[in-house]
Amino acid sequence: MSTDLRQLPARRPDVSLQDDGDDTVLVTPSGTTYVLNPTARAIWELCDGTTTIDELVTAIAEVFAVDRATATHDVTATIDQFRAAGLVESTHR
Repeated sequence: MSTDLRQLPARRPDVSLQDDGDDTVLVTPSGTTYVLNPTARAIWELCDGTTTIDELVTAIAEVFAVDRATATHDVTATIDQFRAAGLVESTHR
């Protein structure tokens, strides 16, 4: 199933981002933690509820100097993981 690139993923406000020395960690209210790599952190920061997945792909491709196909795969996979973990919610434009 393909991800709708018009979705507007938004971070849940009760999930906090913490920099733990070498790691960037998301912490849920229940205390569950998720360690983010640099790409996932950039995607997390862009999940503001006003930026479409398509716009996230463009930004990630530029920031990390990767082709659009790679950025699309990375962004959609990461958003799917965030959504499955209950870290983001999506609406549509």
